[in-house]
Amino acid sequence: MRERLDGPTSELPEEDVQALRAFFDGQVRVKLAVWVRHEQGRPGDPLYDHHLMLGVDDADYEAGDMWALELGMRLPGLRFSEPSWIPDIFRLSEVEALCSFGTVVWRFEPAASTGDDALDYRFTYEPDPVDPVAAERFAALLAARPGIRRVESTLRRLWKGDEELELHTQLYVTADGVHDALRVVVEAARSSGVLTATNVGSSLGSVPDPRVRTTVLYEAAS
Repeated sequence: MRERLDGPTSELPEEDVQALRAFFDGQVRVKLAVWVRHEQGRPGDPLYDHHLMLGVDDADYEAGDMWALELGMRLPGLRFSEPSWIPDIFRLSEVEALCSFGTVVWRFEPAASTGDDALDYRFTYEPDPVDPVAAERFAALLAARPGIRRVESTLRRLWKGDEELELHTQLYVTADGVHDALRVVVEAARSSGVLTATNVGSSLGSVPDPRVRTTVLYEAAS
């Protein structure tokens, strides 16, 4: 759970509240929605934004794919124009604790539910097939940039049930002392032909999730 949460200083417009309630009434996965303010920034120089905190059952939170749920869930367009994070998903037990000071926007009531949308979003990951000739060009480009240690790639698919919604290529870059490592790698991947997708992301560090299956695109000589 995030720290430095308190009561909202700006409330959602009533139209937004009604739209959110209609959306949540049509599903069964989210159990609680609470509106709070979040303090960020440095001590003595605070910045604030507002968050719509969503609670899902604790067991679901532990076993489910919350990042896929956050990216896949299509909330209605809102009129609130101040800085905000919508949605922000946590365990139901944690979000319940926010009710003492936050604004409860919606709470699951079985008798009032009008739908059964499971919001069953999930990711799958598979190695990224790469043309060997393009991979050689890519390796030659990176060999000339000391500090790039390893590059892996995965194809990440977003699903809702059995329907594929999105295909995304993700690069994982391990580097030492290269301040623009991600830009260097992405540019080399595109110019070599290793990377042709338009929906691409990149991050520093090794693969963070054991479910992620990757292709090693480059590994520096030891």
